[in-house]
Formats: sequence, structure tokens, C-alpha cells
Amino acid sequence: MSVALALTLGVITLAIALSDAGAGSLWRHAYHVPVVVASLRWGGGGVLAALAAMLLYTPFVLPALERGGPSRAVLEGLITLALLLGVGVSSGALAAGVRRQRARYQTLVAVQRAVDGEAPLDVALVRLRACLEARLGGAVGLAVRDGDRVALAGGAAVAPGSPVARVLAAGGPLFVPDLGGGVRPRRCFVAPLVGRGGTTGALALERQGDIGAEDRRTVLALATHVGLALENARLAARQRRFAEELAEKVTAATRHVVEMDRMKSDFVAIASHELRTPLTALQGFSELLATRRFAPAEIARVGAIMNAETERLGRIVADFLDLARLERGLAPPLRRAPVDAGALVADAVDVLRRARPTHRLELDCDDALPKIDADPDALDRVVKNLVSNAVKYSPAGSRVRVTARPQMAPPAVEIIVEDEGPGIAADDLPRVFEPYYRTAGGARVASGTGLGLAVVKSLVDAHGGSIRVENVAPHGTRMTLVLPALP
Repeated sequence: MSVALALTLGVITLAIALSDAGAGSLWRHAYHVPVVVASLRWGGGGVLAALAAMLLYTPFVLPALERGGPSRAVLEGLITLALLLGVGVSSGALAAGVRRQRARYQTLVAVQRAVDGEAPLDVALVRLRACLEARLGGAVGLAVRDGDRVALAGGAAVAPGSPVARVLAAGGPLFVPDLGGGVRPRRCFVAPLVGRGGTTGALALERQGDIGAEDRRTVLALATHVGLALENARLAARQRRFAEELAEKVTAATRHVVEMDRMKSDFVAIASHELRTPLTALQGFSELLATRRFAPAEIARVGAIMNAETERLGRIVADFLDLARLERGLAPPLRRAPVDAGALVADAVDVLRRARPTHRLELDCDDALPKIDADPDALDRVVKNLVSNAVKYSPAGSRVRVTARPQMAPPAVEIIVEDEGPGIAADDLPRVFEPYYRTAGGARVASGTGLGLAVVKSLVDAHGGSIRVENVAPHGTRMTLVLPALP
């Protein structure tokens, strides 16, 4: 840019010179070219070039002044001398200002690059300090608030009463003519870094030489830019974290939707099988009873089978209805009444003990169990479901232990069902109460719709109780049901 400007001024100078008649006029105007070029190239060097041109041109002016007095040619020569000096000073000042603006712009670009990226704040401050020291010609210190701490680059910790501490507290610039110490004077200028929340930090410049008004303006401008750059870097980092978290949530939600779709597809197939099994049994036995004659004992046996399959079908239909309410966000309907929890648990265990003779069902029921406010049919379904699951997923001949005991604070009844099965994988434990969910191991061991525990959880929640599942050593699973007792 400076070369182009010099060439332009040179062409204009030559045009003016050639338009005059005298040879002296050509040389007089041509002196401006080196002055302008020196000013654009070296700034203050333009003044020296102007003085040199004046010295070269003076021998043409002063002798003429001495010989003929103040003639027109002499006046033009004096004007030329003044123009040479004026052009040198003004063009030098203009070039110096342009260079200062360029240096400031380059510094701002370097500052922006220092804080760009994903580097931690401490690393960014070290890079920023090195960048500023190279351009400000002094020791630079940076202090930036980062939550409850103050991140530092250059200098020790921020001492109470220090210039940096005072700027952080007051929020305005501070100039210290002499910091004291062994080498004096040591001057210091501290400018605040301002963000959205007010003063977020401080930029300190320390020198043995002078820190003039121009230097202070430069430091203030840099502090403003550094504060904005750090604030923008924080916002960018926050946006990146938000985008990453959002992407993770979207990925997890998509994975969950895909898994739920798969689980529902599996559920349709399993439900069809679960419904078909009792229906097939009912149809087959009813046809036998209608077409053949059986002894009374055989009729009783077939009737018992049909009754069991009917109950099984009823449980499946009830689970479907409860699931429909659950997916609509409706609580299951309850017909509450004071219930003797001990008697209810004992009856449920006795029924299942006769129905599942392959396992050893043990009952430990406290005699002083308080009554609970519950729907007896719903509670019976809960207990039978838990015990049936324990039997279903544990090997034949193993023990299933049911414990019912009071809980004092707050008053409640605690029902525990423990089995000696393989247990549940740690990753599956948080999901066993989800609708349609079946563990990989459970799907291989026994059939089912995957609705039982989801329905149990909804019934327990409707009663104001809680249920949890855990593995027990060396193997097995423990289901713990807690229901509030009547006062």
C-alpha cells in the first residue's frame, strides 16, 4: 500500500513539475518524492529526508535571496522549503499512525487466535500472555475469574491490596508510578477485563520504562478485546458442551425408541403365544369333554386344568388392561380396605406352593404385622407375581423364601421375596420394571410377556409404596416391597 501511494505521489509531483517552465521548478517539486517515500517506509524518517532535501535545496534559494532580495523565485523557494518540512512531518505522522493501527489489528488477531480452540482456560491464558508480552514490550500478567477461583498467567497469587486485586474489586483501570523493589522505578498499569457479568479479570503491564498515555490506551483497548474474546470463548465452549450433550441425548433417545420398537415387536409375538397356549388348552379339553365320556375323576382333573388355564388367561388380560392404563398415564383402579397383610401373604404362598411343587417355598411371617390400606385383589396379584417370578427363574428344587415383617419408622409392612436363581445382570437391574423389558438371561430361561413387573410397579406406586430389586450373594435375587401401614 505504501509503495502504491509513493508512486502515485511521485507521478503527481512530476506532472506538476513538467507543467512549469523552469528547470529549477522540476527539481524543486521532485524533492517531494524521496520525502514521501521515506515517510511511508520509515515514518519518522520522512522528517530526516525533508531536512536533507532542504539542505540540498537551500543553496539554490539563499544565494538568490542575497543577490536579488525577496523576488518571486525566492518566495517560491522558501515555500518549497516549508512544504518539504510539512510534507515530511505530516506524511511521517500519517505513516506512523497507520503502522500503529496495523500493529494493533495484528495484536487483536493474535489475541483472538490465542483464545480460540478448546484449550483449558489456564493454557489459553499462558498463550495469551506470551502473545501480549511480545507486542507490549513488558511483563504481562493476566488474572481471570473462573467460578470460585482466579486463574493466573504471570505473577504469583493475587494478594489482597495488590493492584490486580484492587482492579478486580473496583472494576476500573489503575496506574502505579512505582511498585518499589530492588530495581526502580517499576511502573504498572492494570486494566479490567469486562464480560457480561461485570469485571471478569484484569490485564497488568509492568515496565521499568515509561508507560505513557498511548500505551495505556493500547492496554485498555486490548483489555476490552481480551475480555470479549474470553467471554466469547466461554460461550463457544458452553455451546459445544451443550451440542455434545444434546447429541448424546438424541442418540440415547433414538436408541431407546429403536429398542422400544423392537421390544414391542417381540411383545406382540410373545403375547400371541401366551394367549394361544391357554386358549388351545381350553379348546382341546372342551372338545374332549363334548365328544367323549370320562370317569368322574378324569373329569375333575380336566376341569382343574381348564380352570388353571382360565385363570392364566385372566391374568394375561388383566396385565394388558393395566398396561393400557399405564401407557395413558392413568393409575390402576383400587378398591381399598383394611387388609391383614400376613394372612394375604400366607394364602398366596399356600396357593403357589400347591401349584409349584417343584420348588421349596418357605414363609417367615411376623405375627405382629399391622394392617395396611390396600386393594386386596391388587395386593394378591403383586405377591403372587413376585413369588411366581422367583419360582420361574430359579432351578427346580431350589428354595424361594418369602418374609413379611413390620417396619417401625415410618410404620410399614415389608415383604421380601428371595430366590436362588442366577440373579440379574447389573446393567439390567435399573430396567426390570420397564414395560416389555426382559433380560437376555430371563428370556432364555422362561417365557413371558415382560409386563408382570411393570404392572407390579404401577400397583405398588398406586398404593403409595415402593419396590426395589437387588442381587444377593452367592447368587439369587431379592425383591423388597414396602407398603405403608394403617396408624
